[in-house]
Amino acid sequence: MFRMKELAVQAANDTLNDADRKTVSLELNELRNQALSLANSQDANGNYYFSGSRVNQAPFGPNAKGMVVYQGDQTRMVVNVGDNRKMNMNLPGSDAFGGVVRDDGKGGKVGVGFFQALSDLIDAVKGSNRIGIQQGIAEIDHLQQGVTEAEAKVGTDLNVVDAQNNVLDEITLRLKTTMSDIQDLDYTEAITRMNKDQLALEAAQSSFAKISKLTLFSYIN
Repeated sequence: MFRMKELAVQAANDTLNDADRKTVSLELNELRNQALSLANSQDANGNYYFSGSRVNQAPFGPNAKGMVVYQGDQTRMVVNVGDNRKMNMNLPGSDAFGGVVRDDGKGGKVGVGFFQALSDLIDAVKGSNRIGIQQGIAEIDHLQQGVTEAEAKVGTDLNVVDAQNNVLDEITLRLKTTMSDIQDLDYTEAITRMNKDQLALEAAQSSFAKISKLTLFSYIN
């Protein structure tokens, strides 16, 4: 995204001619395709990361007009990571690759998808459309901000996982220590120690019974 912004600013420079801008548009198009490939990434099981609950469908693809649009849903799958802690297991592509809002030229607003906005910028650079280039430069900042916020959300969830893993590691260590103490217990020694304690208790009780019969205790009674 930073490279695309850099190229867009370069394309707006008056020192470039039409042929130069067409060359710049080729690199912009390649970067857009790389971003689209990342947006349609799959895990080891072939599930798409950014499709919401539609994990078997690529999140971004062309519609009937050939424009790349989001095809997933907004479902956020939440999992328990502790007694009172939950976290998102996925991030819808509409959050990670959010679009922009433009003036429709009629006093209204219209939403434009992430990849369509990039395509419009590429077309503007390729056609030396200065107004379109300037619009693309402004929009790419907004697109970048959306990606950054999505990264922050993922980072926060990962911090939750790390913290909970530390808690679970501590609990596991305590349980292993307790189990080890039980397994390593010398039952003969423990029984002998218990018998000694029991004899001591009986002796103390017997002594108290005898002492209680002395004159002072009788007097107190």
